[in-house]
Amino acid sequence: MFHRSRIKFGSITNLTDARYAAAVYADWLGFCFIPGHSRYIEPIKAKEIIDWLSGPKMVAELGSLMPETMMSALEILMIDTVQVNDLDAAKAWKEAGFEVIYEGPESADIDGLRVCLPAESTDPAHEIIDLSSLSMEEIEKNWLDPAPYGIQLIGGDESIPGICDFARIDEVLEHYEL
Repeated sequence: MFHRSRIKFGSITNLTDARYAAAVYADWLGFCFIPGHSRYIEPIKAKEIIDWLSGPKMVAELGSLMPETMMSALEILMIDTVQVNDLDAAKAWKEAGFEVIYEGPESADIDGLRVCLPAESTDPAHEIIDLSSLSMEEIEKNWLDPAPYGIQLIGGDESIPGICDFARIDEVLEHYEL
């Protein structure tokens, strides 16, 4: 399966989502380590999931967390890419030697990719567009031609262990296949 856009699955919380993302050749898998966030995952649980996977690059979704807060956990997880929504954090992580994906409405001069909502896109050729809350009609109307550099999708919760509904994600991915 080859995609016209790179694919990031964000806020992974279970092995079912992670294995699905790897099976559809996602480029990145994101784990939210922001305490209090609705999709927060404990680093030890993320490690259990990561140990089952190969293929995608793992991303620590950190919000505004700085390196001194998460550095040791990311070393254990062997994650070298972070996604942050704060310019100071982006610069600090870059200085610490990490690949940085900046998430925010304005472009950041940090020499990396940017995750943004469709309405905030200014240069789709260098952005990962968050399509997780758009309908298929909106995606088909605005985000198929030209295809953006990357798209971000968010998995869901398991209805029971090992069971998730991927129908909507399958539909989105179908539109981005070659």
